[in-house]
Amino acid sequence: MGADFEKAAASAAEVRDGCAIEIPGQTVDRIYTPSSIESLTELVRAAAADDVGLLVIGGQTRLHWAKPTTRVDCAVSLAGLSGIDEFEPDEGVLHAAAGTPLRVLREAVAAEGWELPLDAAGENATVGGVIASAASGPRGQLFGPVKDAILGLEVVGGDGVATKCGGRVVKNVTGYDMAKLYCGSFGSLAIVTGAWLRLRPAPSVRRTLRAEGVAVGETFEAIRKGARPIEARGLCWEERAGATHAEVVVELGGSAEGVSHDAERLHEVLSFEEVSDDRVDAIREQRAARDHEVMIRARVLGSRLGEMRNAVIDAGLSVSIDLGMGSVYGFGMLSDSTALLGLRARAESCGGYAVFESLPDDWRQDVDVFGAHDGTESIIETLTARFDPAGILNPGRFVTQSRRDETRE
Repeated sequence: MGADFEKAAASAAEVRDGCAIEIPGQTVDRIYTPSSIESLTELVRAAAADDVGLLVIGGQTRLHWAKPTTRVDCAVSLAGLSGIDEFEPDEGVLHAAAGTPLRVLREAVAAEGWELPLDAAGENATVGGVIASAASGPRGQLFGPVKDAILGLEVVGGDGVATKCGGRVVKNVTGYDMAKLYCGSFGSLAIVTGAWLRLRPAPSVRRTLRAEGVAVGETFEAIRKGARPIEARGLCWEERAGATHAEVVVELGGSAEGVSHDAERLHEVLSFEEVSDDRVDAIREQRAARDHEVMIRARVLGSRLGEMRNAVIDAGLSVSIDLGMGSVYGFGMLSDSTALLGLRARAESCGGYAVFESLPDDWRQDVDVFGAHDGTESIIETLTARFDPAGILNPGRFVTQSRRDETRE
């Protein structure tokens, strides 16, 4: 890092040295924490001028979801930009700074009869981090993808310019679709600094049902098809490697009459018992546990879920499946990367894709975390050149090599 950047950054943000952050490919031991948008823009402008690679961090829940890089020079934390700025219970909308933990938002909106339609795992998961990674959970069956909850965003681009897109309401706002572009871009196009979020009314009744000791095989298709008419908030199939039985967990929500009706329909397929409402939360958090040597997340056509489940189990991994979304999580240990790449190929043949959320370090140079995206490489490169011309935002960590990587090699 050059002297110009050091001077500008020190005046713009709190500096923490020696707080090492491990990311795939390297360790980052200097963190800058700006306390305002103005100080963040100053920091980013200085980084762009001095060719300093910035690792953008929130709650540090998903830093391992990335390609290995050696191009990061320091980290910029959004912890100094935190809090609920506006909350309008009558309208069901909320504005929060990017560094605000989701748990803070969940508690605040629940007190007013709403729920936050973001179901990402992680005790420290933040608004900005969840939007950047587009991380979801089992309740995505009801909530939809992260982008559906976003009404507007404030961001700082790679040139240090602060901009807005969308706003408090959908009608008559400018740049609404830009929010969808930033969502899931892993901080490679801009740093999210704040968001307007659309809330959902909390259900009057919520029940969680579990069926244990479920025979595998034909039962998988039976529960997948039998649950189609059910308006479930989440529908999970849990099966451990080597087991002969599985567990099915369903979370229902809505009116008392509607929930009772759905529960009766489910009992026609399997024998369920009622369990505590935090069972789906436990499944969500288990998927995000950092102790999995290998974690694959695949999304396939619903009609091909059984095929994908069989492939993951046959490879020796445990599975956690969102039956209503076509999402398959496989986790455990594998002897080499060949089987893992085979699972990606199977996911693609089933009309979907696969992302490797956890990998042994010595596999990362040979295994692409995100996989090939045929026909999109030039689009991604064009967007990166437009929004981060100096290539300083999370360089080398997303789906394509950054321009900054090319110039340094």
